[in-house]
Amino acid sequence: MRDKIEAYINELFKTAPDNPQTRELKEEILGNTLDKYEEQLSSGRDEATAYKTAVSGIGDVDELIKEYSGDSGEIVEVKSTPVAVVEPESEKKPKSSLHKIVTLIMWCLIFIIYLVISFTTGAWMFTWVTFLIGFAIKFVIDGIFEIHNSKQ
Repeated sequence: MRDKIEAYINELFKTAPDNPQTRELKEEILGNTLDKYEEQLSSGRDEATAYKTAVSGIGDVDELIKEYSGDSGEIVEVKSTPVAVVEPESEKKPKSSLHKIVTLIMWCLIFIIYLVISFTTGAWMFTWVTFLIGFAIKFVIDGIFEIHNSKQ
């Protein structure tokens, strides 16, 4: 996959002028992307997901490349431009089967409790609060599973 990342970055820079500034920029982006890839692997992601996440963080380098060449292709002086690797929006791990089952059972119980309380008391206008309690319980369950998964 490291070769695939390098090939991807080479493709991004294939039209860039060959000068020290663009070579330095290319090496910096390559280093940052490989670091991100390694981080993803060490956090338990598979190679394909780690690659996708690392490459998606590169963003558009065309503007940076344009800064390093004038209209005629000449080298222009450029102030140091930081290259940021943008994190993908909230990458969520898929829920485990146990997590899904526990959540489903919890919502079934909340619904049954809601119906029992509503029919026995007739206080339909107040028993909807049961669902708010259900959401609070769901967040607790999600937190427990997240803590458990982070320990693995």
